[in-house]
This record gives sequence, structure tokens and C-alpha cells, in this order.
Amino acid sequence: MDVKKRSGKGLLIALLFSVAALGIVLVLCTTIGTGVKKTDRTDSGENYIASETIQKQVMKSLSMETVKTVYDEQYQSAVKAKLDALKKNYDSTFKEPLFVMNPFGTNVTGMYVYFNTDEAVNVEYTVSVSDVSIPEFTRTLYTDEEGNAVKEHEGQIIGLIQGMTNTVTLRIYGKDSKFLGENTFKFDVPDFGTIKEQQLKVTNKQDSKKLSDGLFVIFGYDRRNTKEPRHMLFYDNDGIIRAEVPLNVTYGDVNIEFIDGKMFYACTDASYALVNQAGQAETIYKTKGYTTHHDFDYDETNERVIILATKKKSKTKQDIILSLNMKTGDIEEVVDFGKLMPDMEKGAVISKDSPDKEQVDWVHFNSVQVVNGKHLILSSRELSSIIRINNYYTTPKIAYIISDSKIYQGTKYSNLVLRKSGNFTSHAGQHSVNYVTDGSLKTGQYYLTFFNNNYAQRLSYPNFNWSFIKGAGTQEKDAKNSYYYKYLVDENKGTYKLVEKINVPYSSIVSNAQEYEGNRVICSGVPGIFAEYDSKGKLISSYKMKVKHLTYRVRKETMEGYWFN
Repeated sequence: MDVKKRSGKGLLIALLFSVAALGIVLVLCTTIGTGVKKTDRTDSGENYIASETIQKQVMKSLSMETVKTVYDEQYQSAVKAKLDALKKNYDSTFKEPLFVMNPFGTNVTGMYVYFNTDEAVNVEYTVSVSDVSIPEFTRTLYTDEEGNAVKEHEGQIIGLIQGMTNTVTLRIYGKDSKFLGENTFKFDVPDFGTIKEQQLKVTNKQDSKKLSDGLFVIFGYDRRNTKEPRHMLFYDNDGIIRAEVPLNVTYGDVNIEFIDGKMFYACTDASYALVNQAGQAETIYKTKGYTTHHDFDYDETNERVIILATKKKSKTKQDIILSLNMKTGDIEEVVDFGKLMPDMEKGAVISKDSPDKEQVDWVHFNSVQVVNGKHLILSSRELSSIIRINNYYTTPKIAYIISDSKIYQGTKYSNLVLRKSGNFTSHAGQHSVNYVTDGSLKTGQYYLTFFNNNYAQRLSYPNFNWSFIKGAGTQEKDAKNSYYYKYLVDENKGTYKLVEKINVPYSSIVSNAQEYEGNRVICSGVPGIFAEYDSKGKLISSYKMKVKHLTYRVRKETMEGYWFN
């Protein structure tokens, strides 16, 4: 792979750029054609030239001694400037592309690639290694929102495996998908020491054709194990790690959103990053005065992100809803739930079993969904309730509550509880409620899907009697199962009905469920198991993580329109 200067003088170069514990390590790999040039080895024998040129230049320009976090707009802009200089100084072609491993520090094994072609083409790539237990990984490089053929190609190659020689084959296709040629490159990717499980244990795999396309995104892998990196992990259908996004998050890393083609996610407990297809964190949003937790949802109508939060120095926690203006970066507190349900808050205490001895966790919201740019549907673990708030931005008011009626018996909120239609066991300690519409439903009807933990506990109401929910787990005894639940809500009748149920491995806390391309992706977080089921509840494939303490959630994403076309 010759990357030539515009002066015509040859230069063999490919940049591999990775995040290390105290900064960023830059290494150079030299290759010719389809092989690795052996003349410039390090003492360790790896096919790389050790260098910190770009890092040192960026740090020097910013007067930095160390890189404390890559999630800094000034730092990201400086790296972008160095990349732009490389693109300008080298004539990058299909035969001689510019490769840069993780230049922005936002994807540990994400290979930035840049080159130009004489005609508009689409680019497909395959990543392979010599280990026969690791299948080839093939995707189409992102071009634009419509997947159109282009002449200038810039994006990330996903799927490289740490600690192995990776063969990357690029193929180009012209008009009418005509194959125009291919080139192959080899890269020795170091073992950065950030992955405990390169390959997950896959069981009960029935029919791989029934698995949906996409990558499983693991949030909060082994969260309470302080020895594990706080990374967001992407695994393919074979259980192979294909991407890794570094974070510094305690409770807020359970979701990603795609906003104008860019990925939005929590990078710390009080900030969010908006990252483009090349891996640059273009904007960092900070929630000053608040820490964030669990979930957020994008309100596309109003171009705001709705965030679950805790107000700093407050006596209570996880009971505030924030609005983040994506255009201005302004943060606004739109709901203080204590003002909507004051009697329930006043009755809550900090129990002896609570992990937090400073703040009362009386409602513990763990998911939020925006409905029609006006309303919110929230999941409260402590109240085992699904709560709808109407007109969240102007005059927030509780519209209804879905819970066992006995939870609110004798309170002023009992008239807000919807009526259960049918005979089924009420949910308890549920997580990740999703709002799902269907064109066949009448106005005022919709579905709510969620993970029913089937766990009866209220740390802030330690004397509450849960005996009315039969078979639910407690602190003293686990339940046999948790469940995937799907409710049909009819606001006109004021009812909710259980229309789908799947028995899943028991998880007292955390966990989630997702309808995805006709299947159900379900994570039981405490035992570290996630699986994909078909629409009839039949298990297609199950994955087991070697977690010591728990994993927060797992969902699936195509990543099309971002990493892939």
C-alpha cells in the first residue's frame, strides 16, 4: 500500500491510532500491495512503526501534557485538523487509501479510511482473521443518507479483532452494482487489553437466517466490576466483538440515538457526545447542575433530547426530567416529579438496605419515551408503575398510571390507575418501557413493551406488603422467571391488556426488551444473558456474558446510515 505525496515521492504509511489508559498511542504500519512490509519492525516484532507524532502535535498545539478525556471539543477539532492535513498532503486512491485506526479515540478498533475514485462507486469491505472460529465480517462503507455511489470515500471500517493480523479487503461497485475491482491490506492490530470477551458463548442457536441483521449493543458490561472498562460494546450475530466505544459513565449508558445521521450517547454522568460517521465527537453537551441516569429519548418534533436526571444537592434522586436543546445546548428542567406526586415522595425513606444513604430514591425512573412531541411515558421501578405525563413541556400533568391497583389503594392517585383487562399477574420492578404504534389500531390505542423483572421491592417503602403479586421475586427469594410483556393500552376505555408474554431468565434489576425487525431482543442483566426470539416467542439464539456483577442492557441496531449503507 503506497500512500504517495502529491510531489510524487513515494511514502509507505498507514496510521493506526488507539486510546491508551493515559492518552493516545500512535503507531505506523507499512504495507505494499496485499502484504505487510517486514523491514520496519519494532523490537516486539510487530509490523508497526511506533510513533506519537500526531498526538504530540495535537497536545502541543493545545498546551496539553496528557489527554484526560477524548470527549473535548477542542481536542477533537485539533485531531480533525491533523486528519485534514493528511488528506491534503497525500494522494489517497483506492489502491493506496489512507488508513487511521481510531484517530478521535471514540472507537478502539474503528479504522478510519479515506480515498478518492475517478468514478462514483460504492465500497464493500470484508474483515477476516486466521482464526477459523471467527467468521468473516462484511459490510458496505457508509457514503450518504441514500447510500448513493460517490467519488470521495470517508468513514470507518468496523470489525477488526484485537491481538491478531486482520485482512481487510476493499471492493468497489459501479453503476448497476457492477464489480470493478478489489484490494487487500493486512494490519497487525495490538491487544489493547480492553476486552475480556472477544467471543461470547452462543447457545440454542436454531436458525441463523431467522436472526435479524444488525449488531447487539451491550451497555454497562459488568457494570459493578470496577476492573472492567466503561465501554459500549458491539457484537455481531456470531457473538464476536466488532466495535468498542470508550465511556466514563456510571448509570447513564443504556441508550443511543441517531440524530441527523450522527450518534448521540452519554459519555460521562453529566455530558453527552454527538459523534459523526468518521468518529469525531463534534459537540459535547453538558448537564450542569444535574447528573444523568438510565435513559433518554429524542423528541424529533422539537429537536430536544429528554433526559432522566438527578438534581445535585437534592434530598431526592432520579425524579427529574430534563430537556436538552440540540441547537443551543441549553438544559432546562421540565418536570420535577415530586411536584406531581408529592404525597408519595413524602412517604418515602432511605432504608437500611439502600445503596445510597444521602438521597431518597423514591420513584427511580429507568426509561422514558416521547409521544407525539408532547407527552412522556415513564417507567418507575420503585413504584412498579408505568406513568404517562401529558404536555410535559408546558403544563405537565399525570394522565394515567399502569400498575397493580393495590399499590395506590388508599392514596389520592388511585383514580389515575387504568383498569386491568383480563386475568394476568401484574408487573413488578419493570424496566425499559417502549411505546409502539400500529396502523391497525384505533385512535387512542397503542402497545407498550417492556421487561417485567417480576421483582417486588421498594427500598424507599420498606414496609410495603407485596403479597398480592404471586410468584414475584424478593430480596430473600428469586422468582422462577422474568418476562417480556406487551400491553395493549386503550385510552378511550381506560384499560390495558396483556397481549404477549415470553418467559425469560430471571433478573431482579436492570435488563430490557426491544421489538426489532419483527423479533424480540431481550436482556436479563443480572445473569448476563441476552437473546433474540421470534414473534411467537420461540428462542432463536442466546448469548452468555462472563459478568461478575451484571450488565445493564442490550439492544440491537443496524448501524446503517452511520457506519454502514
